[in-house]
Amino acid sequence: MQRNQYHQALKSVGDILQFYDTDKQFPTFGFGANLPFHKNSGHVSHCFALNGNICDPECDGLDGVLDAYKTALKNVNLYGPTHFSKVIEMTNKMAEGMQVSQQNQSYMILMIITDGIINDM
Repeated sequence: MQRNQYHQALKSVGDILQFYDTDKQFPTFGFGANLPFHKNSGHVSHCFALNGNICDPECDGLDGVLDAYKTALKNVNLYGPTHFSKVIEMTNKMAEGMQVSQQNQSYMILMIITDGIINDM
């Protein structure tokens, strides 16, 4: 598969960010796609796990993220409009669930890669 601009962006930014995560497990989501394997096929999803498991959306390392992205491109039909709110809500829930103290400080980075057209600003 030829690497597209999104793959290149994931790789470029991921090459830097991966060193800030000690367990190298990255929850990775897609948005704006018709999921043929979904129980409501034909339904446009604005938040789905790239690895296919919404209950455990983590990918193992940057290579896992890139593999999940390539697999998702083969298995979903990209579909507009572009809505970010569901992905942002999911990320917020994950961040709220993190155990944080003065000794154990944590942070979460949300990286969104899109074509620039956003329908729920």
